[in-house]
Amino acid sequence: MPIDITGIYFFMPVFSFLFVFVVVYAILAKTKVLGDQKVNLLVSFVMAIIFMNFSSMQLYVETMLPWFVIFIVCLFLALVVIAFSTKEVDKIMKPAFAWVMVAILVVIFLISAIKVFNPVFHPEYGVVSGNSPQIISQIRAMFDSSTSGTILLLIVAAVVTWVLVRKGKS
Repeated sequence: MPIDITGIYFFMPVFSFLFVFVVVYAILAKTKVLGDQKVNLLVSFVMAIIFMNFSSMQLYVETMLPWFVIFIVCLFLALVVIAFSTKEVDKIMKPAFAWVMVAILVVIFLISAIKVFNPVFHPEYGVVSGNSPQIISQIRAMFDSSTSGTILLLIVAAVVTWVLVRKGKS
């Protein structure tokens, strides 16, 4: 039986905050619009906090983030396979390739926006909102298989990271 790791959804607000923070900081650092690194950190931190205060924007990030990560991982694996098989990645890394990847990312953003904001534009369809869980259900959730699977996944990731870092230093 596979491990149930749906408990990682508990950490989605943290992942959403970090995603917005990193993307905004990267854009500000790359464009050098504000110049100073400390100002970039402050602005990206404030924008991430503002972004997370609106539940619809947080839901948008939570909807878009898994697809974005899957796309980046698949792109990385495809480039690694191409690099090992042909050893000529420069032939593939053309501006047209970059534009196709940007177009795919735009499609991911648009589909996520349509899914999240469609109830705002069409309120007759209704907005699904969850009720806050009670204390008893939170205690039950702590001992759920999804929580156990998430904890096991985090422990395995920590051990693997520790082993890789330890071998890299010796």
